[in-house]
Amino acid sequence: MMPARIEAVAVHLPRHIETNDDLHAQFPDWNVPEAAKHTGVEQRHISAPGETALDLAEAACRKLFAAQPELSGRLDTIIFCTQTPDHRLPSNACLLHGRLDLPAQVAAFDVNLACSGFTYSLILASSLLASGAAHNVLIVTADTYTKLISPQDRSTRLLFGDGAAATWVSGGDATSYVLGSAWGTDGTLQDAFCVPGGAARLPTPPEPLPEVTDGPNTRTRDQIHMNGKTMLGFTYRMVPPHLQGLLAAHGVTTDDVRLFLFHQASHMVLDGLRSRLKLLPERMPRTLATTGNTVSASIPILLHSVLHGPQQNESQPHDLKRGDLLLLSGFGAGLSWASVLLRY
Repeated sequence: MMPARIEAVAVHLPRHIETNDDLHAQFPDWNVPEAAKHTGVEQRHISAPGETALDLAEAACRKLFAAQPELSGRLDTIIFCTQTPDHRLPSNACLLHGRLDLPAQVAAFDVNLACSGFTYSLILASSLLASGAAHNVLIVTADTYTKLISPQDRSTRLLFGDGAAATWVSGGDATSYVLGSAWGTDGTLQDAFCVPGGAARLPTPPEPLPEVTDGPNTRTRDQIHMNGKTMLGFTYRMVPPHLQGLLAAHGVTTDDVRLFLFHQASHMVLDGLRSRLKLLPERMPRTLATTGNTVSASIPILLHSVLHGPQQNESQPHDLKRGDLLLLSGFGAGLSWASVLLRY
């Protein structure tokens, strides 16, 4: 048993909202209503020019500190998960540490993961707590993927939104703790979701990059390339047996789990997982309609909506109680996946 529990979650979303009607008006040849049936996204929050994942993260942290004033004096570790950092160096975690004016004794480091990032970070936090290296960990998940998306790429433009979450993780007790976890990687499928250029392998040249046409989508090598068919096949093939193995390892079944909190990939992905796991819709809440796919922040945004009401939750509010068994699962770019079984 890993002595870790989620104490509180705060969320911050950019002010600007882009609706499907906005996109349809801009691109009348796009079949936005049909696409929305597959994505489940009706609107997404878009970061402003010059507004970064660090800015969103700082706002989420300040909300958390305002609601939990004791945290700022107890915090000893920051794990900042993002794939859209402000700089190549220093890390966003160090920049956030400075913005929040935290003591020098607080450790801070980044995790470069996307859709599996929150669950990976939760496993890391649990390990730090179990070893005694940390006592109060702040997991910050924030991404501004819309800055990596070609405006002409309907496969990503219709799906992703920006957002941030700050999650306080501390030592568990007899009723509230991480019960178990599992993770994995398949680096052979790295090209299924990637930004090929912009770093050391293919640096951005001084001249404008040529656009590449892929079916109806146009993008450059410094923008997101997503093979939706490969990603869907990977999720259906890997995630259900991964989850069943985690449950079996701890002597529980799907019937024992109160809620399944999955990365909000798309309606098609979530519907396929629900069918394969034979789950009722009410046990698998979603936030896709109002926030889109918010990458590393999607699971804590979903948890926040479950805890605090229907303003961001497509399902009915859940009367979640300490001790309820939850399964959190993230999967995506890398390709990577990680799940955490916990008593909330």
